Amino acid sequence: MTTPIATVQLDPADHARRTVALPGGRREPLSIFAARIALPVILLIFIVVFSALRPDTFFTTANLTTTLALQAVLAILCLSLLLPLIVGELDLSVAANLGLSVVLVTGLTSQNGWPLPLAVVAALGVSALIGLANGLLIARVGVNAFVVTIAMSALVTGAIGGYTQGNVFYENIPQGLVDLGRGDLLGIPKPVVYAAVIAIALWYVLSSTPLGRYLYAIGGSKDAAALSGVPVKRLTVLAFVGAGLLAGVAGVVQAGILGSGNPTVGPPFLLPAYAAVFLGATAIQPGVFNVWGTVIAVLTVQVGTTGLVQLGAPFWIQPIFEGAALLIAVIVSRWLKREE
Repeated sequence: MTTPIATVQLDPADHARRTVALPGGRREPLSIFAARIALPVILLIFIVVFSALRPDTFFTTANLTTTLALQAVLAILCLSLLLPLIVGELDLSVAANLGLSVVLVTGLTSQNGWPLPLAVVAALGVSALIGLANGLLIARVGVNAFVVTIAMSALVTGAIGGYTQGNVFYENIPQGLVDLGRGDLLGIPKPVVYAAVIAIALWYVLSSTPLGRYLYAIGGSKDAAALSGVPVKRLTVLAFVGAGLLAGVAGVVQAGILGSGNPTVGPPFLLPAYAAVFLGATAIQPGVFNVWGTVIAVLTVQVGTTGLVQLGAPFWIQPIFEGAALLIAVIVSRWLKREE
């Protein structure tokens, strides 16, 4: 006889509250268990429904690879956002940082004749330095993260305009950069491979290393973490450096996909990135910013919008879908906190 994975029983400690028995003898409230699996179930429902309604266009290998490739850069940017959010801070400059990385890696190669590897290193280095500046101002100086990062976003946007003069870099883009963002590895689009590698690495760091535990401890309570000997300020700075670096990686990949450097490419990523990260915090580990919930949220929003567009929904449905997802995520997060 097999043991069921989860069974619903009355909790002896609280007969009015239903709980779920999990493997290993653990129990959790049914509401939390439902929240944990709700988003993956919604994703599965989207796939089934849209596949049934549009089998010739939705349920195809081409649509799958296109959907994944389109969202790989967003997924990397979402993973960058996780780090400051986990330590209890906001970073509103990541989208502008992505845009700066795009124009730097394309401009340094096409306009200034830099070798591609050096241009990539420079773009990533500048992105990390922006994260460092954010972290120092927030953790060391004590300026509010919202103020610092929105001001940094404005500064970076101005720097992009000054560097590009409003022009799109599209001539003399090195083929190596285009190859970096296009094509596939074993049938999987390269951007998806990059996003998967980053997700696995970040998940391991956050779930299986002391660094990850310290970051979550800081987000739980900075004072308690400091009293426990956690270097709160140093790790907060590190979180922002990591966010800047990953935003730079997303920018380099985006430049390869586009094959050009567009100075306006960054800002549109900000809303969907935050929508996905907050929506992801309602799944897998409800109430906690986590890697796999974020990845599933990115896929859910993209599959939903792709399916609706294929059914004839207007082009403006995507921002509405993303805004609704963000509102729902915030409401559910507040509800989950009351359930804890």
